Amino acid sequence: MKKSGILFAVVGGLIGIGMLLSAYGNYVIFEDLAKGDGDVKSGQNLVVEIDLDSTDTQTGIYAVQIIDFKGATITANILDPSDIVIESQSVNEEVYEGLFELTSSGVYKLSIENEGEQIKIFGVIGPEPDDWKRSMGLISMYILFMGLIGMAGLAVYLVINRKKNAS
Repeated sequence: MKKSGILFAVVGGLIGIGMLLSAYGNYVIFEDLAKGDGDVKSGQNLVVEIDLDSTDTQTGIYAVQIIDFKGATITANILDPSDIVIESQSVNEEVYEGLFELTSSGVYKLSIENEGEQIKIFGVIGPEPDDWKRSMGLISMYILFMGLIGMAGLAVYLVINRKKNAS
């Protein structure tokens, strides 16, 4: 029984570490992004702005989430510091994510236009996360997966051990 207590501690530790790394990874990825949300009526725009430095990164990322998507007509535009549209995308799904190239340093804008009925929209814009920030998500997933496999293995071990002790 002492062995199973140690195994419970190891498996629980793996799951706990995986959850902590997952939360930290999400924090690190989202800390540099500008976020905006609201109920956008027909003909209105939701604008999210962020100051980006082209010497730090050459690529930006943006995402649009439409809450209770019902086939609305939504257009996402990225405007550079000169207010020139450098990226335009019609959003036909509940969640859309895209990339854009930084042409210069300055304030970039994500302008989300609604041409349909009033709808709740969430938008983010910012620099593309570094590789190490993205790898945090994979590492946490692998650790959680190992913990869950360990939990299943521990359950099998306890059942087999219980049958041996009953005999």
